[in-house]
Amino acid sequence: MPSLSDNHRKYAETPREGGRNRPAVGSCGKGSRTDPLAPGPGGRRGRPRAEPERLPVTTTIRRLPAATVRVTGTLTGVLAAALLAGCGTPDLAGEAASPAPVGQAAASPAATPETTPTTETATEATPSPDATETSEAAATPDETGAAQQPGGSKAADVAFARKMVPHHLQALEMARLAQTRAGDPWVGQFAAKVATARDTDIRTFKGWLDMWGAEPLPRDHAMPGTQTRAEIEALAKLNGPSFDRKYVTLMIEHDNGAIKLARTEQADGSFDGAKALATATVTALGAEVKELKKYRDLLD
Repeated sequence: MPSLSDNHRKYAETPREGGRNRPAVGSCGKGSRTDPLAPGPGGRRGRPRAEPERLPVTTTIRRLPAATVRVTGTLTGVLAAALLAGCGTPDLAGEAASPAPVGQAAASPAATPETTPTTETATEATPSPDATETSEAAATPDETGAAQQPGGSKAADVAFARKMVPHHLQALEMARLAQTRAGDPWVGQFAAKVATARDTDIRTFKGWLDMWGAEPLPRDHAMPGTQTRAEIEALAKLNGPSFDRKYVTLMIEHDNGAIKLARTEQADGSFDGAKALATATVTALGAEVKELKKYRDLLD
């Protein structure tokens, strides 16, 4: 019985059509096929991987003529110079574009002689109303010739406010004594109205003094109608009817002194607010004096 190897050899040697023998399976001759199940390189089955085709790389270096290089360099330099001359940094460009002041433009030689006189003539012919009022105010700061104080007020206005603050403070002090020591209810009610009115005026005077940068006079400063410290202390020791009589007498003197200060402000002051308050003081305190005198006559 023939073996398997003999049959395989016989099959391989059997002639094919065309007089050519069929190559054996697994042969490596030219034109042979590779067994797809045969182990490939590295012991793995499959078709062998084909190597990629390497293409040759050709580098061409082109040399320019020397004359072309020189011309290109010259044009590049000219273009750079033109860019530097026509463009600058933002700061320099802003300074160059900003117009010159009016005074410099008028004095510039490039300005035409016809334009400058025409502008000056028009300015002189139509002055600004605000500028005219400012010029007149600067030319005549004070029609009376008196020295001006901060805030546009005369010395008389400042002096009036400085005196009236301590003057009214003393009236306020006596009114508080009357509210606790008066014997007649009318005296206590009168003192309460005095305290309210004087407190309002004191706040107004202090506001003006703050605006003018001034301070009130000391409380013990001697002024028309004010009482000494000894007189105030003596009043504080009284009670009942004796207090009522003394209080009414001192208040008549005190109000007359304040009226005198207010009349001085009416004559010499220039600040409208101070003069208006002086007029109101003369009217209100004049009415108080009449009322106090009438009450004093009843006590007699």
